[in-house]
Amino acid sequence: MRVANLFRFPVKGFPAEELTEARVVKDRGIRGDRVAAFTNGSLDVPDDAWHSYSAFTVLKNETELQKWRVAVSPAEAAGPETAPESPDAAPRRDDAASGSATVTLTDPAGESTTFTTDDGEERAASAEFLSERISPQGEFPRALAVAEQGMFDSQKSGVSLINPATVAAIADTEEGRAALGADADELDPLRFRGNVLVDGLEPFEEFALIGTVIRLGGVRLAIRSTIERCPATTVNPRTTAVDVNVPQVLNAACGHLHCGIYGQILETGDIAVGDEIVVEGEAPRELVKTARTPRFMTVVGRRQICNDIVEVALRDDLGWIREFDEPGTNLRVHLDLGAPFWRTYTITDVDDDIVRIAVRTQGRGSRAVAELEAGQRILTSGPHGTMTASRVFGGTTALITAGIGITPSLGLLRSDGLEELPDTERIKLFHVDRDHRTACLWNRLQERAGGGRVPVEAHHRDTATAGRPSHRELVDWVAGCDNVMVCGPRDFTAAVLSASAEAGVPAVHQETFASPNTGMSEIIAGCSAAEVTLENSGTSFVWEPKEGTLLESLEARGFRSPSSCRGGSCGTCAVSLAAGSVLYPIEPAARISDDEVLVCSAVPAGPISLDL
Repeated sequence: MRVANLFRFPVKGFPAEELTEARVVKDRGIRGDRVAAFTNGSLDVPDDAWHSYSAFTVLKNETELQKWRVAVSPAEAAGPETAPESPDAAPRRDDAASGSATVTLTDPAGESTTFTTDDGEERAASAEFLSERISPQGEFPRALAVAEQGMFDSQKSGVSLINPATVAAIADTEEGRAALGADADELDPLRFRGNVLVDGLEPFEEFALIGTVIRLGGVRLAIRSTIERCPATTVNPRTTAVDVNVPQVLNAACGHLHCGIYGQILETGDIAVGDEIVVEGEAPRELVKTARTPRFMTVVGRRQICNDIVEVALRDDLGWIREFDEPGTNLRVHLDLGAPFWRTYTITDVDDDIVRIAVRTQGRGSRAVAELEAGQRILTSGPHGTMTASRVFGGTTALITAGIGITPSLGLLRSDGLEELPDTERIKLFHVDRDHRTACLWNRLQERAGGGRVPVEAHHRDTATAGRPSHRELVDWVAGCDNVMVCGPRDFTAAVLSASAEAGVPAVHQETFASPNTGMSEIIAGCSAAEVTLENSGTSFVWEPKEGTLLESLEARGFRSPSSCRGGSCGTCAVSLAAGSVLYPIEPAARISDDEVLVCSAVPAGPISLDL
């Protein structure tokens, strides 16, 4: 594992400058990296203070930035020209801070401006030059802003690492090839705007470095997080065209929006292309960002519990699962089956760091998960899911499932959640399968339901002997319910939704497990048209499946709704749901309140009203 390439991005949002060596400064980053950012006019940014990216002109909102050129004067380049000093020597002046930098920006027409970061007059003159060429996004005065720690996306400055093998694997997926088209066969790793390109790792193996301390040449980094990708990656760094929707490809092909890792600098030092990268040990826990993001888990056991269903136990090696565990959530398992591949499984139990999932061994992905041996490590993310106990339960609640769709009910009625069911008066369990193929799970579900303080009514239907439930039977099942949760094959789910609508059920919740074979577009295409009312604007329209997500439908009609990742991870697009319910074809990772909906990831499950 070694350093293959080095880059810095002197002005936030503008193109990279390639280096052969670099000085890396604690609490600052690579010298000359993100030394300034150009405000977009939307906010009044204080002088010499860090601010989030929303205040600045960035690539995802101003794709023409990629056509500019950026350079930092040689005096501010990598490391010192003199030989490195001994560890016992007194610190050099440039160890204490990044110092000033002289930056030259050249526009697509070849005209240039130069400023020194600690010279306010020069920054003001260059800001005027930029203002004449880059459109504003607000009325506030625009400026080239600087801050001591640099204008990184995170207030904690650092160094980002990208694994080109991961980028190549993403490009080689079915979704990646379709997005690239016939004229291109690869994604440029520079799309991901990393400081260090790493050689010698398998695809996604860099995620195993989360929580470790690594040494690159003379620099020590604590690897604190993965990096969630935004629409800036849609811009081709070589051609400057907006040509590939990378977040959409990542979401569909990989089941997450992450590419690359981020390191906090523990020691100032020098780094050069070709330097070996060595793992030194575990990072201090307080430096590692606890999240639902991709990380490796270790298989601790598996057992066949009935017929073709295997229970797999995984240990979250970073111990993050207990931070976010909630009955009803699910785990996403990310596989390498010659190309990135993923599946979603209900979490049926959590015991400290041990997570258990029930896997039906149908399809190559689930077979691969069910055949994992103890000691193997596998990439996972989560817990994810919006069908949690706090959302589903209340009043009289029916959990209606078919086949392996019974697992969400098991997750919702986990033993540690029964005592906390909010305002629940009665639970109705209805399960349908054929030849009692899921009898082991049905028996376990009844045991769990029977251990709580809430009265339970349980019904099982064996379609081999009793046939499928009729519409009238389904209506009778859900009559008088305040909440209905349904999970099963598409036809079964549609039948329950229809019955719930006829019975006047106030809230219906769907659990949908999308995958590369039944992805977002296919699930949306199978939905029914629905009326969407925008309460604040007093308008309504009929959403059609061909329009895509609610966000896409709103944008097509001229309604502006804030968004960022467009993949359900950041929560920026959350809108209050005044009435009705929605379906998430791919469960989002962002956590929102019970009365909100992520419009970038949702479609109507029937008539809905939004506070827009």
